[in-house]
Amino acid sequence: MTPETITPDQLLTSTQVGNLLQVNPSSVKKWVNDGHIIAFRTPGGHRRIRASDLVMFLDHHKIPVPRPLANAARRRVLAVDDDTIQLKALGRAFKRFADKVEVTLIENGIDALVEIGAMRPHALLIDVYMPGIDGIEVCRRLKSNPATKDIAVIITSGRMTGELEQSARAAGARRVLRKPVDVATVLDELGLSPPQPTR
Repeated sequence: MTPETITPDQLLTSTQVGNLLQVNPSSVKKWVNDGHIIAFRTPGGHRRIRASDLVMFLDHHKIPVPRPLANAARRRVLAVDDDTIQLKALGRAFKRFADKVEVTLIENGIDALVEIGAMRPHALLIDVYMPGIDGIEVCRRLKSNPATKDIAVIITSGRMTGELEQSARAAGARRVLRKPVDVATVLDELGLSPPQPTR
């Protein structure tokens, strides 16, 4: 395994993580045992740590991400909107930040809930008004589940009201944005700085 090939879903041993962070593998094992890092166990009882989970641990503790984990450090954003025109426009807006953000586009709340389990996004950007299940209900479900409660939920709407914003925040939304969505605000929420305009 060369450093450049570490992908978000790659499973690392405690020794590999220790080498990346320049710490003793016993420290890594302690972090896992204390619940600070999510780890899997192989049938043989060995720990394996997903690279993306390691990056989340580093972010949470404000530890710099080592260069070999740069690809795994890309933030995953799930954008959900039943308005396909808005959704595609959002996808295009994020393209210039493809080195920092991986965006998945979904057209309804039910599929979004399924996709969240598969992709483990850092942030969910979701419209309020959708058929089947609306954005606020999706947010409420995520926040009530220990496995998804830390996902940053950003509620969007083209018809924003004070009451709607209050409901979204009560459901656990981190931010409430009016459409069209300002991508720079989303990047800020992800802890990423958009490039400054050149003079």
